[in-house]
Amino acid sequence: MFEKFVEQTQNAFKPMSEIMALNVKAMEQLVDKQSTLVTGVMNDGVTYAKDVVAQKDVAGIYQAQKNYVEGVQEKMVSATKDVYSVMTEAQEKVGDLMKGAMAEVKPVTTATSSKSASK
Repeated sequence: MFEKFVEQTQNAFKPMSEIMALNVKAMEQLVDKQSTLVTGVMNDGVTYAKDVVAQKDVAGIYQAQKNYVEGVQEKMVSATKDVYSVMTEAQEKVGDLMKGAMAEVKPVTTATSSKSASK
């Protein structure tokens, strides 16, 4: 009896542990993408500072600033698309997991209800 209870409890919490594993994976991917973004922006900032110091006129400073802002904008757009992709993928996997879990619960609930009704 106790073994059956333990087994049922483990089966009940299996979807939750799988969801947690998916969340951990998604967070690791997001941290990696965020780290790449910050590193890229910092490198661009250093390059921008060097370029501005080397300029002799306002037009050169303007061009350096324009190049910096365009580079940062590209990195931000790319990072946003990557984050959206990771989150969408995680959401779809969790949705599939929940559908599977609900499909498993229905037969068990129906069988339990049938046994209770027959008594």
